[in-house]
Amino acid sequence: MLVTCFVGLSAWQVDRAQHKNDVAASSGVDELKDFNDVMDAQAPMPGILADQRVSLSGHWIPEAQIVIPGRIQNDESGYWVVTMFAPDGGHLGEGVEAANADEKTIAIPVVRGFTTDEDTAMTSEARDGQVELTARIGPIEGPVEGNDLPEGQVHTVSTSQIINMFPDLLTYSGFLIPEKATGAAASVGTDGLAQVPTTTTRDEGGFDLQSAVYALEWIIFAAMALYMWFQLLRDDYLRRRLGEDSQDSAKTVEYVVVKPAGDATIDPEVMSGLTGLPAHRHGGAKPGKKRSKTADTRNTDTSTTGGN
Repeated sequence: MLVTCFVGLSAWQVDRAQHKNDVAASSGVDELKDFNDVMDAQAPMPGILADQRVSLSGHWIPEAQIVIPGRIQNDESGYWVVTMFAPDGGHLGEGVEAANADEKTIAIPVVRGFTTDEDTAMTSEARDGQVELTARIGPIEGPVEGNDLPEGQVHTVSTSQIINMFPDLLTYSGFLIPEKATGAAASVGTDGLAQVPTTTTRDEGGFDLQSAVYALEWIIFAAMALYMWFQLLRDDYLRRRLGEDSQDSAKTVEYVVVKPAGDATIDPEVMSGLTGLPAHRHGGAKPGKKRSKTADTRNTDTSTTGGN
């Protein structure tokens, strides 16, 4: 039964590996939703919002910009240019309080583009003006210490790092990768920047290697269970064959007949076997000195004659 369970779990992981993205496709992330209906500032972002398509309008905050090295696009290593964007109607999460919130601007990081040239990344600026975006939500990344980087560069799109760099902002637990930007100040994929594909932070189908590894592990567990079962069965068989299946099994008792019933004396040969002493020590004849009946008769006659 345990083996059957393991094999079933392995089959489930294989199915998961083949259809990992079916869940995402059916969760409605491709449906365009209003940004302010799904995102709250200074609040955790539910995992189901990853890759959600949203629409919003607002304006760039050009002075609040970071550059992230080590990004790959079209098999080339380069830089992301990420600029803070203030959405119209942005609001804090329900019950969330922030110090001096009225004096701060709510903004979200937006990936404006990619370039392989560091100077282009560092000098690129967003324009002033109204912008309308259609974008996908990417989950915020964890902070990584960047003391080895030039000023203005960080390793990840991290909320905690952004807040430290721009203390006058309140932000979100996520960032945006634009599909489309319209308006006089669009500034996405312009001025030497290439637009970043919205599929960057999500899987596009295919076989999921992690689930495949889990499936293989369950098969290994099933093989181990079969091996243990075989060993137990083998040990039990050997115990039964050797008569060791019970600690209280009867032991064979050997008896030695010292003298047959009715005899008055004990056979010297038997006593010799018990004591290890020669048989003649127990009344038996000495080797090589058998007395014949003739000798006994002569002795008797001599004794009788001498008596006369």
